[in-house]
Amino acid sequence: MSSERHWSREPGRWEPGFTPAAYATIPTIATPRPSPNGRFVAYSRGYDGRVDLMVVPTEGGAPLQLTDDPTMQGPDPSQRHASSIAWTPDSRTVVFASRTEGNLFTVPATGGRAHQIDEGPGNHHSPTVSPDGSRVAYVAERGEEVDIFIAALDGTWARKVSRGDDYVLEPRWSPDGKRLLWCAWPHYDMPWDELAIVVADAEGNDAWVIAGGGRVTNDYPAWSPDGQRIAYISDRDGDFGNLWVVGADGSGAERLVHETAQHGAPAWSPDGKRIAYTRNDDGDVQVHIWENGASRQLTAAPGVHESVAWLNGDQIVYAFSSPVQPTDLYVHAADGSLRRPLTQSATGGILGGDLIMPDHVQWTSRDGLEIHGLLITPRETVPGDHPLVVSIHGGPVGQTLCNWMPQVQYMAQRGWIILQPNYRGSKGYGRAFMEQLYGDWGGGDLDDYVTGAEMVIGQGLANPRKVVAMGGSAGGYSTLICMTKAPDFFRAGVCRFGVADLSTFTDKTWIFERHYMAKLMGAPSRNSALYIERSPIHHVANVKEPLLILQGEEDIVCHPSQMNAMVDALRAAGKDVEYHTYPGEGHGWRKVSTLIDDAHRTDDFLVRKVLNR
Repeated sequence: MSSERHWSREPGRWEPGFTPAAYATIPTIATPRPSPNGRFVAYSRGYDGRVDLMVVPTEGGAPLQLTDDPTMQGPDPSQRHASSIAWTPDSRTVVFASRTEGNLFTVPATGGRAHQIDEGPGNHHSPTVSPDGSRVAYVAERGEEVDIFIAALDGTWARKVSRGDDYVLEPRWSPDGKRLLWCAWPHYDMPWDELAIVVADAEGNDAWVIAGGGRVTNDYPAWSPDGQRIAYISDRDGDFGNLWVVGADGSGAERLVHETAQHGAPAWSPDGKRIAYTRNDDGDVQVHIWENGASRQLTAAPGVHESVAWLNGDQIVYAFSSPVQPTDLYVHAADGSLRRPLTQSATGGILGGDLIMPDHVQWTSRDGLEIHGLLITPRETVPGDHPLVVSIHGGPVGQTLCNWMPQVQYMAQRGWIILQPNYRGSKGYGRAFMEQLYGDWGGGDLDDYVTGAEMVIGQGLANPRKVVAMGGSAGGYSTLICMTKAPDFFRAGVCRFGVADLSTFTDKTWIFERHYMAKLMGAPSRNSALYIERSPIHHVANVKEPLLILQGEEDIVCHPSQMNAMVDALRAAGKDVEYHTYPGEGHGWRKVSTLIDDAHRTDDFLVRKVLNR
């Protein structure tokens, strides 16, 4: 009998331990919000294209779905910190932002019919209820205008309280209900570039900036229980955003923790003596607690802890996921003595799927810049024969985190090696690293992808003629850059809802990213040659290998016209391109059928165009 391995056992063709349906049918759990009395946690649950408001008892018990019609707005994919859930002070009612109507609704926490708050036209989100329970503050998006509004909870009146042409987010009531704070940034900028904290009285008068500055980000503000101080995350005196506090009048700003790591989401304990916050170390995000001038790490499980809040003086709640575990909610004792789940989202197929934790890797790019990333290698290895995917995150000012990554796990079980580079421009590595991308998107970052793949190939497991570029949104753009600017290195590309023409992107994107391209590449009128040089649609003649392009037909961020034009140009040039659009999908997939189709369509494409050649 021949000892030669049968072709069906070649890496990339292996039988996986779970099917795409096993992860496509997992609900997306997010944004836990504990009730003021600490007895319940409200959260969002996304499944098959809809998002519902859920509540679960903190002492154990089955979750209760509160929404039916209308459904709720889901977790915000745009980094503008939009949220959808708020409790009334008596813990009897939940306010939520609806998806279809765009308005706010109230619903009893024990169940009942939802009632709309008549607060005017536009898309409304990020509600927060006043301490006396009579008013709700929220963000109202109305065309080109974005403002903070306050409305009576009974729907009898509404008024605008913010002023100016800034984009605003995260309204928060002071504990006495007399003041509001929110974050604001200029429309021509992005919140990770410049973000200020504003405090105003509840009428919108006497607004003042308590934390600001050019090229400074002041984020995640939280009132202390006595209303005298505000905790927040700022990079005002360093490369990384660290934990700060400032007086409510803007005086006495003090950095509580000084380190070369990115912090996030501070939350005060009920007694005001401790602050829980998150720390991001190379995509691994843990909860820390500051107390009495010192900080200690509370959580330990590798992964991403987020949406941290105090249930009471002894316990916190958070959402947690990892590369091998989908998101669930947990209660964790502040002294570390207890950690228990409130939800269970994983299917049996996933729990028995033998999933793989990634390795943290780093390499040196062409210009000497150190790049970090995550690398997933199959448990069984065949030296020199594994196909390799360079999976590029979106943003581009984003980050690949150590969170739930089901399609990556599926590909690893098929025998693929997956490299997820946190290329120049990524968050989590300081402002200087982030700004390396500005004026050079599609340039130095391409070197980061190629040198990362070369690093993996140098380890002796990957086949250098089976390297694939893959990504969505900004990662879709980068995939097209890989195929047009490094056509001899990449064997194929899978582009999901990408960008093809930098100069026309802003014509049809939404207001949040209207000026993003100018920030990344400079003003179009003064940099037209660069826009052309870095737009894949102008370089289709360079494409040598096959492309699969997938697009949501209702995408308001990367408008379908971008991929339509790219596909037309590729076909006109006689290139090998396969194109599929998904009705009812936007910027990312929400439907079970789409997630399954994407997995099978991508797998089939890669077998035909990479493994069989």
